[in-house]
Amino acid sequence: MARVHTLLHTDLVDSTAINARLGDDAMAHVWDQHDAGSRDLLRRWRGREIDRSDGFMVLFESPVDAAGFVFAYHRLLSTLPVPIKARAGMHVGPLGLRENTPADVALGAKPLEVVGIAKAISARMMALAQGGQTLASASAAAALAATEWRCQSHGHWRMKGWEEPVEVFEIGDEQSAFLPPPDGEKSHRVLRVDGSWVGARQVDRRLPAERARFFGRQGELRAMAQAFDDGARLLTLHGPGGIGKTRLALRHGWGWLGDYTGGVWFCDLAPARGLDGIVHAVMQGMGVPPHGEPVAHLGHAIAGRGRCLVILDNFEQVTRHAAATLGCWLDAAPAAHFVVTSREVLGLPGEHTLALAPLASDDAVALFHKRAEAANASYAPAAADVTVMRALVALLEGLPLAIELAAARVTVLAPHELLARMSDRFRLLAVRGGRPDRQATLRATLDWSWEWLEPAERSALAQLSVFEGGFTLCAAQSVIALGEGDEAAWTLDLLQSLVAKSLLPAAHEGRYALLSSIQEYAAGQLAAGKGFPGSGSTLVEALRRRHQRHFSGLDEAAATAARCAELDNLVAACRHAMADGDVRATTACLRLSWAALRLTGPLRLARELADKVLEMPQLDGESAATAGWVRGAALYTLGDNAEARLAIGNALLALPTSAAPVLAARLHCAMGEILTLSGNTADATRHLEAARAQAETSREPAVVCQVLNAIGALAADQGRLGEARSNYERALDLAESAGIRNWQGGLLGNLGNLHHAEGRLDDARSAFERAVGLATDSGDRRWEGNAHCNLGLVHHEQGRTAEAEVELNSALAMARQLGYRQLEFTVLCNLGIVFEAQGEHLAACVNFQAAVDGMQALADVRSEGMFRSYLGVALARLGRYGEARACLQRGRMLLEPVDDVFGLGRVFCSLSESEHLAGDLVSAQIALAQARQLLLRSRAGADSELGRDIGRIADAIGSVARS
Repeated sequence: MARVHTLLHTDLVDSTAINARLGDDAMAHVWDQHDAGSRDLLRRWRGREIDRSDGFMVLFESPVDAAGFVFAYHRLLSTLPVPIKARAGMHVGPLGLRENTPADVALGAKPLEVVGIAKAISARMMALAQGGQTLASASAAAALAATEWRCQSHGHWRMKGWEEPVEVFEIGDEQSAFLPPPDGEKSHRVLRVDGSWVGARQVDRRLPAERARFFGRQGELRAMAQAFDDGARLLTLHGPGGIGKTRLALRHGWGWLGDYTGGVWFCDLAPARGLDGIVHAVMQGMGVPPHGEPVAHLGHAIAGRGRCLVILDNFEQVTRHAAATLGCWLDAAPAAHFVVTSREVLGLPGEHTLALAPLASDDAVALFHKRAEAANASYAPAAADVTVMRALVALLEGLPLAIELAAARVTVLAPHELLARMSDRFRLLAVRGGRPDRQATLRATLDWSWEWLEPAERSALAQLSVFEGGFTLCAAQSVIALGEGDEAAWTLDLLQSLVAKSLLPAAHEGRYALLSSIQEYAAGQLAAGKGFPGSGSTLVEALRRRHQRHFSGLDEAAATAARCAELDNLVAACRHAMADGDVRATTACLRLSWAALRLTGPLRLARELADKVLEMPQLDGESAATAGWVRGAALYTLGDNAEARLAIGNALLALPTSAAPVLAARLHCAMGEILTLSGNTADATRHLEAARAQAETSREPAVVCQVLNAIGALAADQGRLGEARSNYERALDLAESAGIRNWQGGLLGNLGNLHHAEGRLDDARSAFERAVGLATDSGDRRWEGNAHCNLGLVHHEQGRTAEAEVELNSALAMARQLGYRQLEFTVLCNLGIVFEAQGEHLAACVNFQAAVDGMQALADVRSEGMFRSYLGVALARLGRYGEARACLQRGRMLLEPVDDVFGLGRVFCSLSESEHLAGDLVSAQIALAQARQLLLRSRAGADSELGRDIGRIADAIGSVARS
């Protein structure tokens, strides 16, 4: 007897094509993960698998369980090695269940089968859905009406085999697109017109066919539909040329065709230059013959269509006539809706606007891939090309036009060759032998925008090209030269006008930024001097001089504000000043560039800039000392301690007695930090005390924080934890009162290290988590990397292995991107500790060896000695006892002269464990006694990391001795 059940059908999209691309072996791995994850979800959501092909047919007692399963299933598919999308269909209704006999099952029959019309309804819903979409019947939607799931009707559909149309719903959440599916082979949308069902495709329309598959823009499509649902009648899509405004308008028109009984009408206004041109284009697009007064006549004609959608494409060059045309039609035809595409908003009452952003990376890559396949049937990207394509579409800034033009070049250039030629983008991004229109090349579409600018707008846009990485209103007012009068207000007006014309994105957090293609185009116009007085070269030189004067006048707080947003401008200003031979401005820009580069990297760029500054003729003593400090600090962070020490030493020699105390404090602090790593404690202390005196004289909070932090680090290395904490806490109080967020993060991280050394793991974890947040917020990637590294070790020690690996791998990626080698080798050591705990002794040994070799190359004797303590035990666990003893003895020799209490304690602890593994209990006990003495000296206690290790090894030795 039939009972009401919920039936769900799923089907993977393009699985055959993915299989062909990956090969059977790789696809089998994907299927294994798919099946295992799916069946875990079935158990969680109480579903019963009835059948399995490329998807599932599943039976549920509750529609809520079915909805929970299907959305968890969609999320699961996005995590597979190759992300796949599924379509799904759901129906609630009476179903018959038939159990097959064991004999039939032995022949391949399913243990349980479902029978009834409900099976066909669910399958039809699934077949109609798009990838990532779940469609449902009216009964399923009604059953979910009072739940958290959102159900939206997509109208009525006539399905093959059913006499009456059925209503189709989409089930989703706030992130779902809720886009109407296209007509399928066995179903098509219908709407009620004059009491009869009419196919949506039979509705009157003049709408160009979509020539290729549409990618992305789900959020924008959802926003368009929501705007009209909320009562909007005029929606303007605006953005720069090539952003995809026309394609989006067409996709909306085709997708919502069934919502407009009066049809959807596309009118191309590109040829229009005035009111007559607009009227002609709209009459042609809507099939309206001329009659009487044209604007009023069109208003009556549009009103006569009832609920209709009129798409007015390319309105930007005739916006001055918007009120006299479109404004009248909005009043005359209250049931009509309008979508306008334009590079400039219209400014009409009631206008809703939607600014289009570039495509998201995944959608941009997918677009490139499909267009490349269309251009070259044999195009088959290798696995390595995926990374290249991501870099390529990033350089193309997600502009659909630029991506399509680049993809057309795969007939002659591979993706990596395209990437290498992007410096010549305007020649590369052009179609040959086709598309004789303004979008046949990237340059042509920008020429179109340039042509409609006023002279003052052209001048402003050209001059804005001098900025790198964006600019503020204040910077624009200082740098670009305009006409007579109130320039501040005039600059703001021009920026607002360029934003309205989609040549300058709206300010985000107070900053503007030109797209690279527009910046390059505008720079070309400036260099050519087109439309400007004087020669192009004179204009450019004057502009660069104003640019470097503005940025050399910033302070370090401004240079590092907004996560170092001005870095590119500071580097450019440094090079401009260097080219002008302006020593003072060059040095100022170098110092400010380093303030940002030390937080974000790349560190090598700072060293390269400093090298060039040191080559400048007539460099005075203070400028030479500043450049030497930047060079030495960058080399130290990069791990070249010998060269760093030489550079800082030379800078100290060049430092005049009249120099600012801030510079003296920084130089002495840098030398103290270098000497601390090399184990020269006495000289390190002397330089750090000199740095303290100069920093206190300067009263510069950031410099005082830096010096106190370095003094605290030296005390911590020598086991003087109370002294270290006192310096860190004093510096943290100063950083908090001065609002220096990156130093707050760094000092919290170092206090976390003290908590960790004392065995207070929860306190350490809390400190590291706060440090990550502060470092991320301030843009200090060095401190952020350190905090991730230390947090990973705490996660490991508290048994959270997966979290530990995530944190450590994040730190490793940051270290390598920055060129921060000391952190890189520290992370490798910590990863070795994680591998060792999992019994992967060989992998641990490889990591420890790389960490030891790295610190040896950096001449960091403290870290090398400490890392040898881990390497020695790993070698012993592999049975390589002689190598283990030699490694640990070398660690002891490195750490004894620098009196590193914790490092030595760690070495003796490891030596005890190594001898225990080798079977020499006497030597193991002697080494353990020495470790205990060092623990007593440190006053860290039995709960500290060293104390816990001593206890663990003592238990192991005692167990063997008792046996």
